[in-house]
Amino acid sequence: MSTTAFLVPLAIVAIVLAVCFSAADAALSTLSRHSIERYFEDEEKKRDRILTMHDDTHTTFATIALGRVLAETTYAVVITAFMFERLEGLWLPLLLAITVTFLVSFMGASVSPRTLGRRAPEKTISALSPLVRFARVALALPAKVLIHISNAFTPGGKVAGGPFATEEELRHFVDRASETEALEDDERNMIKGVFDLDDTMIREVMVPRTDMVTIDADATANKAMRLFVRSGYSRIPVIGEEGVDDLLGMLYFKDVMRAIHSPWDPGGDRPVTEIMRPVKFYPEFLTADRVMEAMRTSRVHVGIPVDEYGGVAGIVTIEDILEEIVGEIADEHDRREQEAEKVAEGEYRVPARMTIVEVGELFDLEIEDDDVDTIGGLLAKTIGRVPIVGAEGTAHGLHMEADRTSGRRKQVSAILVSRAPRDTGDESHESDD
Repeated sequence: MSTTAFLVPLAIVAIVLAVCFSAADAALSTLSRHSIERYFEDEEKKRDRILTMHDDTHTTFATIALGRVLAETTYAVVITAFMFERLEGLWLPLLLAITVTFLVSFMGASVSPRTLGRRAPEKTISALSPLVRFARVALALPAKVLIHISNAFTPGGKVAGGPFATEEELRHFVDRASETEALEDDERNMIKGVFDLDDTMIREVMVPRTDMVTIDADATANKAMRLFVRSGYSRIPVIGEEGVDDLLGMLYFKDVMRAIHSPWDPGGDRPVTEIMRPVKFYPEFLTADRVMEAMRTSRVHVGIPVDEYGGVAGIVTIEDILEEIVGEIADEHDRREQEAEKVAEGEYRVPARMTIVEVGELFDLEIEDDDVDTIGGLLAKTIGRVPIVGAEGTAHGLHMEADRTSGRRKQVSAILVSRAPRDTGDESHESDD
C-alpha cells in the first residue's frame, strides 16, 4: 500500500512535466523574436528571460527534449511497476502497462499540449518560462554531453550545434509548407534565395565586363549626360587609356546633372575625371551576402569584381544581389517585347532575342552566321560592342538600330530592322549624340 501511495503521485508529476515540456517546445518553435517583443512589451524582465531562451535555441531545445524524455521514461516505468504490483501474471499487466503508457504519451503528453502550445504560444511560454529556465540550469550540461555522444554515432560525423534546425531542415520545412499551400511559390523562392546568398559568388550575379557600358576619362560632362540618357544607366565606370582594366572611378548621373546645371558654376565641358567618385573593388570569389553587407555598411551600392590577376571581371550592384532573392526587378518604363511589329513599310520592330532566321523570313532572306543566333547578338557583333539605344549596324543585307531597353540592366530589348540599301556594305555606326 505504501508503494502504491508513492508510485501514483510520482506518475502524475512525471505526466504533468511531460505535458509542460511538450507545450513549451511547441510554443517556442512557433514564436518569433518580434512576436515575443510585442506581446511582452510591458513586462521587461519576463521578455528578456524568454528572449534568452528563444535566442539560445540549441541549449533550450536540448534541455526541453531531455526533460521530456526523462519525464516520459519515469511515468512509463512507474505505470509498469504499478500494473505488476496490482495484477498477477505476466502478459495482462504488461499489455495494460503498454496500453496505458501509449495513451498517456500520445494523447496526454504529446498531441494535446503541442496543439495548445501552437494555438496560444505567448500565454503558454509565459506560464512555463520558470520551468524552462530551471531545466536550462539543471539539464544543460547533461544534454550537451548526451548530444556529443549521439553525434559520435551519427552517420556522416558530427552534426554542428546538435540535431536542431540545420539549414537543410529549414529548407525541408519550407518545401513542406509550400506543399501544404501555407507558403506561395514566390515566398518559397524568396526564402530559398536568402539561404543561397552565402553560397553564391558575386561573379555569378555580376554584369560581365563584356556587357559593361563605360566612358573614357577624357569625355566631358555633356557627353556623359548623352550616354546616361541613351543607355538608361545611372552609374557608369570611367576608364583610362588602357581600357576596362584601367578603371579610374565611377560616374553618377546625379553628379553629372549637378555639374552641368549648377547655378554657381555650370560646367558642361568639365572632364568626367573631376566629377567621378572612387570605386569599390571586390574579389570575384566573395559571396553575395558578404558583398551586400559591405555595400550596406559603406552606403556605396555598386562595386567592381576583380579576378585573381587584378583584372576587372564585371560590375555588380546591390540590386543584382537582391534579384537573387526577389527575382527580376523590372523598371517602371519596361515594355515586354514578344513578337515582331510592323512600324512602316519594309521596317519591323523585333525583340532582340528573335533568331536571325526568323528575322530573315520577314524579308525573304536566308541569314546564316556561325557566331550568333539572335538579332541582338548580330548587332553586337556588327558594331563590336554592347549595343545601347541608337546603335546602328548593317549586316547580311539588313540595317539594324537598337530601339528600346528593358530590365534594370538596361539591355537592348527591341531592334528596328529594315532592308539595307543595295549599294551599302556591311558597316557599323554608333553616334555619340
